[in-house]
Amino acid sequence: MQLKYSFSLTPPVTPKPAEKLVEYSYSEFLLDLPEHWKQYPTPQDNTFNWHSEVENAGITISADFFEVPDEKAFECAEVCLKGRHDAMEALAPGQVTQLTRTIKPHSQGVGLEISYSAQIPGHTYIYVGYITSRKIFNLGLTCGPDKFAAADLFNKTMRERVRVKLP
Repeated sequence: MQLKYSFSLTPPVTPKPAEKLVEYSYSEFLLDLPEHWKQYPTPQDNTFNWHSEVENAGITISADFFEVPDEKAFECAEVCLKGRHDAMEALAPGQVTQLTRTIKPHSQGVGLEISYSAQIPGHTYIYVGYITSRKIFNLGLTCGPDKFAAADLFNKTMRERVRVKLP
């Protein structure tokens, strides 16, 4: 007969204290960010910027109000993504590494979801946009050069911190 027995003397995991969040509530989205994110003014009424020294990152959210007919949505998506890429090229001519680029129907059927990610020396940029019949919603995250850390921060922000009001 073989006896097997084991037990653990590992101390229980101490839960992390709840992160204090600041709520930003606007007509087109809700955003909850830790206190270390600071909002900065922009000259445009429908554009909002935040920056975190802790994360070495910035978030820009904007909403452009246009009536986008369904038959023009894909063309509009192409223009939006080209604009993102062109802006990166302007910052670092010939040094842009495009990581992803997608255009697909939104999972809830309210238009198109578009995304783009790229790197230039020292920075990673991740973008998601929604094109609906009444607006184009944009969320961009700019981080340091670690694309994996950037993706983790972006995913956490999209899953836990931002709620977009569609359409």
